[in-house]
Amino acid sequence: MASSALLIPDPAPTLAVVVQDQRQREILLDQLRSRGLAAWGADGELSFYRELAVRQADLVLLDMDLPEACGPALLQHLAPAGRQVLMAMVEPGLEHQAREAGAQGCVPKPVNFQQLLYGIAMLWENRCQQAVRPGGWWLDPEGPRLVAPDGKGMHLTTTEQRLMGGLMACYGQTLSKEQLVTLLWGKYSDRDYHGVEVLLSRLRRKALKELGQPLPVRAVQAVGLVFSGQVTPNVP
Repeated sequence: MASSALLIPDPAPTLAVVVQDQRQREILLDQLRSRGLAAWGADGELSFYRELAVRQADLVLLDMDLPEACGPALLQHLAPAGRQVLMAMVEPGLEHQAREAGAQGCVPKPVNFQQLLYGIAMLWENRCQQAVRPGGWWLDPEGPRLVAPDGKGMHLTTTEQRLMGGLMACYGQTLSKEQLVTLLWGKYSDRDYHGVEVLLSRLRRKALKELGQPLPVRAVQAVGLVFSGQVTPNVP
């Protein structure tokens, strides 16, 4: 298979190419397809979402210079869910802006196709390695995201990450109410356990909506909380 020659792990990703300029977009699509990769194109944010409703997209390659700042906006919208690998085409020196918006990889413009293929291969290999982690929940600090055993992820705020990180570091052990309050807001905070309950309630709703499964955190009456799921260490 062509994807194997490119060192892109099977099954190879389906790519969405979001570039306004039709000629540039078609050149990229032709090059990708000539290497045996499935790819489709869109000229902007609206057409991308229209096509995404009926097509698969495992990796999104987008131009950061889409009109009306749609490039960064699209990254910021897609990144929290973690369903697609995100790669941005950027002007040299502006890679940090793309990464801050949510891109996991960047390729400088004008695009060198061999460099682009190498970047796609590296990003997709990383996604495939994550997908085969042995059956546990884990925290992706780069998101930050909470990733379920089936590979679906949800974005976490800093406070949510602190709570889940503490519970998962001690999975199977109950953290007391006092420990949880200290974990989130510090030893001398005037916050109480009700704030933990509110935060956890929000996380439970997010997990059902974004991961399609309940959060494996169990309340121990009058004591505190325990993470009851299996945890996979954050190793490459």
